[in-house]
Amino acid sequence: MKRFLFFVGLSLLVISCAPPSYRGKRIPPAPGRIAYPPPKSAFLYEEGKEAFQKGKTILALEKLDRFVKQNPSSDLTDNALFLMGRIFLKRENPYEALRYFQKIEKDFSGSDTIGEALYGQAYCWYKLKDFKRAGEPLKRLFAFSHLPDSLFIRAETLKGHLCVLEKQVRCGIQAYLSAKDRTTNPTEQAVLDTFIEKVVLEVRNTATLKNIMDVHPEDIAGDTARLRLAEILILQKDFKGAKELLSTSFLKRLPDILRQKAEELLTKLQRAFIRKVVIGCLLPLSGTRAPFGMRALKGVLLAVNAFQTHPEKLDITLMVRDTKGKPEMAAKMARDLVETCHARAIVGPMFLDTTKAAMEQLQSFPVPLISLSQAEGIPELGSFVFRNCLTPTQQIQALVRYLTETLDLHTAAILYPQSPLGQRYMKLFWERFEEMGGEIRGVESYLPTDTDFGTPIKKLVGLYYTKERWERGDTPNEEGKFPPVIDFEALFIPDIYSRVVLIAPQLAFYDVVGITLAGINTWNAPDLIKEGKRFVRGAVFTDGFFPKSKAAAVGKFVSDFEAAYDEKPEILAAQAFDATRLLVRAFKQTPVGDVEKLEEALKHDSGYRGVSGLRYFDENGEAIRDVMVLTVAHGKIIPAPVSSTSTPSSP
Repeated sequence: MKRFLFFVGLSLLVISCAPPSYRGKRIPPAPGRIAYPPPKSAFLYEEGKEAFQKGKTILALEKLDRFVKQNPSSDLTDNALFLMGRIFLKRENPYEALRYFQKIEKDFSGSDTIGEALYGQAYCWYKLKDFKRAGEPLKRLFAFSHLPDSLFIRAETLKGHLCVLEKQVRCGIQAYLSAKDRTTNPTEQAVLDTFIEKVVLEVRNTATLKNIMDVHPEDIAGDTARLRLAEILILQKDFKGAKELLSTSFLKRLPDILRQKAEELLTKLQRAFIRKVVIGCLLPLSGTRAPFGMRALKGVLLAVNAFQTHPEKLDITLMVRDTKGKPEMAAKMARDLVETCHARAIVGPMFLDTTKAAMEQLQSFPVPLISLSQAEGIPELGSFVFRNCLTPTQQIQALVRYLTETLDLHTAAILYPQSPLGQRYMKLFWERFEEMGGEIRGVESYLPTDTDFGTPIKKLVGLYYTKERWERGDTPNEEGKFPPVIDFEALFIPDIYSRVVLIAPQLAFYDVVGITLAGINTWNAPDLIKEGKRFVRGAVFTDGFFPKSKAAAVGKFVSDFEAAYDEKPEILAAQAFDATRLLVRAFKQTPVGDVEKLEEALKHDSGYRGVSGLRYFDENGEAIRDVMVLTVAHGKIIPAPVSSTSTPSSP
């Protein structure tokens, strides 16, 4: 339904160019109609009407406005107001047009234009996207005992649009069919058929589709519902049910507008009997994002190969498609995987824009998609969207829990880079630390290009504000310098390790010692110790993957990865590996083609413990995972002792 506003063929909604007084068939006047006096300066109206017909809208407005001012109440005033409303609609100003249509209803309720004015109000509210208000003038319009065909068709069509936008599918279909029954114009009938087809093909509920088939057994709505239901049954592997729906007699009587759809379904049905489970993979394998995609692909391939070395009840086939890092390619490849390759699930894409584009194509297909994107809002893109990626929220939850519960630290400061990611981590840490009963004593920032961090460090510990220190009576040392005021136990720095190794020695230079440095997974690199040396000793930070973990699953993954690719795995490969393995595990536990059971399996704690911490997914599609807290000790990066992070994390 989200794409409904983009339907083509809205010409049925456009108000006719000519005012009703000379358009032919009118609405019968109300009893006791007011007799309006003849107009003064009628030539102004005629000139305005002529200018409007020639497309000279500015001149038409000027003439008609003068006419209305001279004739606030006459036989032609309502027509002039109607034309002025039409002009503002042409100029894409429905708010202004609305005033003129409302004035006709208020001051000329007994005129010939009242019906068109009511329709005009509804159309203006529709353009303004206030769909509830749009329905009110339509109700008043339908109260007339008889409406001209043209007006009735347009009003019913608009009513259909409003019903669909309010997710009242059956109401919308009935309105479109009412409009179609009234028109004899083949073009209008075809446009209305298109509206009905698009609406029904968006329906996902099988009960709703069966109801439409029962109510409309032999018209465009019922036929489309039958095709849509067959499509869903094919996706659910109910081939027998789909074949019964696509009977020969049904296919013979189909109108041309649905014939292509029927042929596509027949092709799918013929291919659907291939007894194998296809897992699709959408990754950027060329373009600027290719390095990320290649790392993830290695993890996916390793996961599939790992399962093929053992006897399996399922024939798992991996179909890889290159998104090139572009949304349009992600959309195209996603549809190809589902329609052509019959993929039962998809791993990827890796970024918000490509994931969003892929899901827009998969709205009508119940195919689970496990995105590898860290961006906010991924699981909200659709009911079958999952996300396996170590998110900032998960990292901060684990880090703060370790600082406050395990290390018993309750005061902290934040030193962050002025970048979108740095600001995001700063806000998350601040909020979570205070939620856990802690207190933030200071927050300072620096530019991502800085190499000298003296100023923000001095601001954090009171060395920058020497005048204030003198005024409050602080005593400097023998050299005339004030000692730092270190009123925090931990310092959070959400930055990459190469900048952390520059900051840590400068903290020591200003005697900011005895605190715990805290960070995120971008600290997890061998050079943190090599370059940071003693200044990063005792630092703690989070990560989802630790290649030197003593866990058997991690050890086997690292060993298999190095044997296959002659390199050490990174977290992207580990996350892609887990996403694929968990999918295969779910397929083994559920009947082939049962999408609901597959979704339940992905959201059930089956005991899986992934190499990147993945366990299962929550009801919203977000990963429930174990987040590791690491520390620097004895010149090594090791798991932090007595960590409380065995509880799975989710936002």
